Amino acid sequence: MEIQKNTIIFRITLIIVDLFLINLGYILAFLLKFGWNIPKYNFASYLSAWPWLTLSALVLFYLYQLYGSYRWRWAEVLAGLICVVFFQALIAMALSFFLRGFSFPRTVLLAAPFIQLVLLAVWRRAAWHLDRHLQNTRNIIVVGQPLEAVVLAGKLESLIGEKIKVSGLVLKDLDDPELYELDSFEVTGEDIAAPFGILKQWPVLGEVSYISECLEAVKPDQVFICSNLPQEYKAEVVYACAADDTKVYLVPDLYEIMLVQSRLDQVDDVPVFSIGRLGISEEFRAIKRLTDIFLSLCAIIITAPVSILVSAAIKLDSPGPVLYRQNRLTLQGKQFFLYKFRTMVRDAEQESGPVMASENDPRVTRVGRLLRAARIDEIPQLLNVLKGDMSIVGPRPERPFFVSKLVKETPEYSFRMNVKSGITGLAQIAGRYSTSAENKLKYDLLYTKTYSPAKDLAILFQTVKVVLMKDKAS
Repeated sequence: MEIQKNTIIFRITLIIVDLFLINLGYILAFLLKFGWNIPKYNFASYLSAWPWLTLSALVLFYLYQLYGSYRWRWAEVLAGLICVVFFQALIAMALSFFLRGFSFPRTVLLAAPFIQLVLLAVWRRAAWHLDRHLQNTRNIIVVGQPLEAVVLAGKLESLIGEKIKVSGLVLKDLDDPELYELDSFEVTGEDIAAPFGILKQWPVLGEVSYISECLEAVKPDQVFICSNLPQEYKAEVVYACAADDTKVYLVPDLYEIMLVQSRLDQVDDVPVFSIGRLGISEEFRAIKRLTDIFLSLCAIIITAPVSILVSAAIKLDSPGPVLYRQNRLTLQGKQFFLYKFRTMVRDAEQESGPVMASENDPRVTRVGRLLRAARIDEIPQLLNVLKGDMSIVGPRPERPFFVSKLVKETPEYSFRMNVKSGITGLAQIAGRYSTSAENKLKYDLLYTKTYSPAKDLAILFQTVKVVLMKDKAS
């Protein structure tokens, strides 16, 4: 209870200091410009506008999830701070334009973001370490089938640091031969940058049918259930944890994602869950389309100088066209030609046929590697958005060859085409370059199931942060 109280106090302190430093950045920029003799007219206009500046900063901090927890890596926190300062500067410029009394000199508007970023980075670095120190190490157990349980256990320990300790695994089918092959099995996929472990790293506590005994023996703080565990076993684990008052985290499978945001209803005296459609309503489609047209037109105009420079760089770097055109699938499986700046050598798939791009793909040109890292190669897709083939936000469009293959492996894959494809999406901001196709599909279906214009706006802001992080840009 004492630790929880300290955490709440820490969060409140974080908000107060963040907002103080944002405003201190403006004041220091004034002092840098005028010294101690700041003209009253200029400073009075700042004082009249500071509530709006403070409110906008608070919204941006929350939008970039900077009041989350120690689980964020420092690189993610820093990328979020850069985005906050950048958009805060744009808001300050907009206020100075629309509110004539808001008279900030240009030098103040230009200097304030750099000062704010330095102040916030120093403060947040110290706060980040303190936040991690305030958290207790949580002992957990992972329940599932062998391979997925090993992957999840390693991910929890390696990506979150020392604040989670896997006390053991509870597995289904202990007599499965696959289990005994794991002594030399290296897990290299599932969003993980490097192999992290083998089964002998964690003790096997027992079979799922003995979950109550395992909980009694270990007394974990939390239990994580893998998605591939059959439903009847998941129910058994959840019931046992409820009886033991242990918190449960469930990695959802595709069926459970369909139940998200279901509504409790009643038919006569029978309670029922009303499961919403997996798609976007007609009203929201109209709003989304109007937003797409407006944003794509603005973005095409703003990025025109960059597009001209990129076109010249591509021509000078390697022979071939500037734009690359490829057949993709969008809403209800409709085919269209997707436009991108060419990032690979000409005729890259002439001999190999369709091949998924990899992180260090040798077919990518020198300029192409830079364009991909900054996502500049996606700019021509704004034309697809304007034409109506795509949306700004939505599941990434895939090629027919791979779609047919993925649908055979996972029939639910076809559901992601219940909405129009997009330039960016939930899978792009929540996952990483190496995130598995299954997890990306889960994010795409979650986006479709929980769509709202506000979610689109949040994804757009988060996309800016993703571009700044190499391991998340894809």
